Amino acid sequence: DTEVQRYLEAAVVDTLPRLEKTNRLEQLQTAAIVTQRANGEVAALVGGRDPEDAGFNRAVEAVRPIGSLYKPVVYLTALEKPQRYTAGTLLKDSAIHLKNAVGDVWTPKNYDGKEHGLVPLHQALAESYNLATVRLGLDVGVVNTVQTLRRLGVNRRLEPYPSLLLGSGEMSLLDVAQLYQTLADEGFVTP
Repeated sequence: DTEVQRYLEAAVVDTLPRLEKTNRLEQLQTAAIVTQRANGEVAALVGGRDPEDAGFNRAVEAVRPIGSLYKPVVYLTALEKPQRYTAGTLLKDSAIHLKNAVGDVWTPKNYDGKEHGLVPLHQALAESYNLATVRLGLDVGVVNTVQTLRRLGVNRRLEPYPSLLLGSGEMSLLDVAQLYQTLADEGFVTP
C-alpha cells in the first residue's frame, strides 16, 4: 500500500534523528512491518534506516531475542486449559531460582525489581510480570509454549529453555509479525 509505505518511511526519517539526538546515539537502525489484519498481506515494510538501501533487510533477515513479545504465547498456552487457568487465576509472582545441567543458576527478576505476591493472571500479563510468567510457563511446559507458537504460524526453531518464557529466543521481525497477525485475526493463521 503506497500510502502506508510512505507514512512508514516518513516515520523512520522523522523519528531516528530525534532518538539519536535525545539519547546521544549514532546511526540507529530500524525495521518495521505493517500487515492487513484481515488477510495478512504486508501493507508496508522498512528494512533499515534508508528505505532506498537494497542491502541487509532487518525486517526479514535480522534475528534478535524478542523479550516480552513472547509472553502472550505463554499465557495463551495456559488459557487453552480453561479447567486449570482463567483470566482470574491467581499466579505467584515471587522469586525463583533455576539450576541448569551444569549447575549455573538463573534468577529472573521483574523489571521493577519487586515481587508482587499473588496476582490474577490477567494482571500478570498486563503488567508483564516476569516472575509470574516464568512460573506459569514452567507449569504449562516450555515445550508446550513452543507448540503454541507453531500453531500461531511461526516455524523458527527455538530451544525450549526456561529463559525462552521471557523471550530469549531469537526471531525475525517477520516472525513476530506472523505471531501477532494470528493473534489480531482471532487465531486464524494467515501466512
